[in-house]
Amino acid sequence: MSILYQGLYFLLFVLFLSVGLMVVSMVLGQRVRRNSDKLVSFECGFDPMSSSRSPFSFRFFVLALLFLIFDVEVVMIISFCYSLGMSFLSLSSLSCFYFFLFFLILLLGLVHEANEGSLDW
Repeated sequence: MSILYQGLYFLLFVLFLSVGLMVVSMVLGQRVRRNSDKLVSFECGFDPMSSSRSPFSFRFFVLALLFLIFDVEVVMIISFCYSLGMSFLSLSSLSCFYFFLFFLILLLGLVHEANEGSLDW
């Protein structure tokens, strides 16, 4: 029974500690200023209350797409290297060929984007 009482005392201690910390934070914390600007959602640096026809940087869009593409490439490379380390002999040559073809296509795309000037911010 003493273990049960110890657990009960611990739960009561945690309860009182958490309620006490909440009270202290409410007393010492800043007062919430209800401002209309703070209640509006903020999405990607654009003011949602402004005109929806505002100009958008196409270069930023292309750079974001390139980031997503090459982020997927990094995930694929890491997973392929991990599978090579785990089961080098059971990996078929066709899967290695597909990986290197995928990697080559993405590498050629990166070279094309660099020559086109899309990476120059």
